[in-house]
Amino acid sequence: MEPRVLVGASQLGWVTTLTQWVSEHGGAQLVGQALIPDDVHEAEFDLLVLDGWSSLLSRRLVDRVQQDGAAVLVLVNSDRPEAESNRLHELGVSLSLPASASPEQIIGRATEVAAVHRFTDEHEPPGSELASGDTEEAEHRLVVLLGQDGVTEVAANLATAFGKLGRSTLLADFDTVNPSIAQRLGLPIVPNLLTASDQVRHGRFDETSVVSHAAGFAVVPGLANPREWDELTSVEAGELVSAFRDDFSVTLAAVHSMLEDLAPLSGLEGRFDVGRRLVELADEMLVVAAGSPVGLVRALSTIADIRSITATPIHVVVNRMPQDRFLRAEWTRELTRTFNPVSLTFLPFDRGLSKAAWDGRLADRGPFAREVRRFTSELVGAWAA
Repeated sequence: MEPRVLVGASQLGWVTTLTQWVSEHGGAQLVGQALIPDDVHEAEFDLLVLDGWSSLLSRRLVDRVQQDGAAVLVLVNSDRPEAESNRLHELGVSLSLPASASPEQIIGRATEVAAVHRFTDEHEPPGSELASGDTEEAEHRLVVLLGQDGVTEVAANLATAFGKLGRSTLLADFDTVNPSIAQRLGLPIVPNLLTASDQVRHGRFDETSVVSHAAGFAVVPGLANPREWDELTSVEAGELVSAFRDDFSVTLAAVHSMLEDLAPLSGLEGRFDVGRRLVELADEMLVVAAGSPVGLVRALSTIADIRSITATPIHVVVNRMPQDRFLRAEWTRELTRTFNPVSLTFLPFDRGLSKAAWDGRLADRGPFAREVRRFTSELVGAWAA
């Protein structure tokens, strides 16, 4: 059986030469060109061929390809072969050829890799792939939070509550418009999303990529300067989430409430793409709304935006809600006339929150914190069911 070859997009001539040679002589199946990591993850192939300086070349991508039984071949064009060899070793790449290698040499490597790949697939224990997938799904949840009233406070208390339930938890600030988690918790703004993304791409994501909080969870602060929003792409946001899945049981990601696709508007392409990408990847959505008529209208608008992107389960948390039963019933009735969330939680007004915010500490006591802990316990219980 012919080997399946995926090539990384390149402006160099080897891609055209390889394509023409295969069309004339056969010997392999070219399954396409990869522009972004998702193209690699979604393709079925035996060998991925990349330039030495391809933007796709990262330790995480190489590890994932190899975990699937495939291999990465890098075409090296360097005046410093020893330094290039060391770099590829750090990236986990074991196969390389000169950039001047002939198509026959590339196809020969692909044939060798395919033979090993197919043998491994044929001798894999029955059900092992399914078991691995089930384990990953059971071990990690990405909960994406958005809204216009108290998202940061809710997210921080959720992170604390998950930690107390024994879940390794990461709180990440993906709000590229108004990042506020680091400021609220009195944390440094470095490392942050951009530094973590750079470390993921170079295979160096570890405990130094996050900030530890005394309440028992990790934090990735948001952009140090919101004007740098265009330096984090939706693809890089997806890579960060993949890294978080490997190292944490729960990821809480705060995004901006605006999810509109502005691509048709000149100069604003991608403005809210990071938030949209996180919503696409979410296992659970949590909409935080204010306990008022205006908060209700905003919540319904946000829910409509989410539903235009994904069918992921949506929970609604109403912040600063008066204790009046009539008002709560009215709020519930108006919401459910349009949309029935998986759960609806009312968080009471807590005078201690303001002082805690001024002090830069968590308000982990009082009625607000207790209700957040109750909601968290119910959520974890639903995941285990």
